[in-house]
Amino acid sequence: METTYICAECLVRQAREACESAFEEWESRYETILWVVDKLQNSFQGATPALLGTDIHRMIKNASGRDPYLEFKRKSNGIARQVLQEISPEVKTLKEAILVSITGNAMDAAIAGYTDFEASENLLQLIRQGLKTGLAIDESKKFEEVLHEADSVLFLTDNCGEIVFDTLLLRRLVEMGKTLVISPKEEFILNDATVEDVIEMGLDEYGVVIPHTRDCMGLTLQTMAEGFIDVWDNSDLIIAKGMSYYQSLFGVRENIAFLLRANCEPVARSLGVKKGDNVLLF
Repeated sequence: METTYICAECLVRQAREACESAFEEWESRYETILWVVDKLQNSFQGATPALLGTDIHRMIKNASGRDPYLEFKRKSNGIARQVLQEISPEVKTLKEAILVSITGNAMDAAIAGYTDFEASENLLQLIRQGLKTGLAIDESKKFEEVLHEADSVLFLTDNCGEIVFDTLLLRRLVEMGKTLVISPKEEFILNDATVEDVIEMGLDEYGVVIPHTRDCMGLTLQTMAEGFIDVWDNSDLIIAKGMSYYQSLFGVRENIAFLLRANCEPVARSLGVKKGDNVLLF
C-alpha cells in the first residue's frame, strides 16, 4: 500500500507528538519537524506509510535517546490486563478470541486520539462492541481451513496493550496443538511490542519468542532479522497483527492472515471498509 495525501498529515502529527515526549527543548523539536518535512518532500511519493513512519520514528529515537511512548506502553499493558480479566469469561470460541485480538489493535499510538484507551471503561466498551459487531471482511473460514492443516504458526505481534488480548487467541492455538513462534520487535519503536514486552506479558508461555526485525514498523524481506528468515520460510501459517503488516506484506507470500482494525481512512479505503472496522483478510 502506498501513501495518500492523508498520510502526510498523520506522519507530521506523529512526529510532533513523539517530539513533545522525546525532547524538552523547543529547538530540538523544531529541527526534528524540519527534518520530517524535508523527508516527506523528498521521499513521500510511492512510499509505504509504515516504512516512511519507521524512518521518522527511528530518527527521533536516535536523536533523543529516549522512548517517547514508554509510559503509554506501560499504561496500555496494565489497563489491557484489567480489561482481559473482565472480558475473558465472555470469550468462548476461536472466532471470539480472534475478534478480541483484532479489536485490541485499536491501541495504536500512530492514530490520533490513542490516549482515549488509557481509561479502562473505554477499552472494555470497545472490546465488547467488537465482539458484537464482528468482521467487515470475514475470511475466517479459509483461515480456519489452513489453520487446521498447519503444524507451525508464526505470530507477528503489533502493539503493547494489544498483545495482552492476543493471549486469548494464542491459548486456543496451543490447545489446538500448534507449534507457535511469537515474533515482536527487537528494539522499541512507536508503541510496538518488543521481546521484553511480550515476555513481561507472558506471551512466551505459548511459544518461542524470536524477533522479526530490529525496529521496523511493518516488515519486508530486506528488514527481516537474520535469525528470523528460516522461521518465515518454514512456517505453515503466518498471523500478522495490525495495519503496518498489511501495508508492507500483502501479496508477498501465501498463507498470511492479516488481523487488523482499519484505524485510519487510507487503510479503510484500501480495504473497501469503514474506518474502525475489524478485518480478517487471508
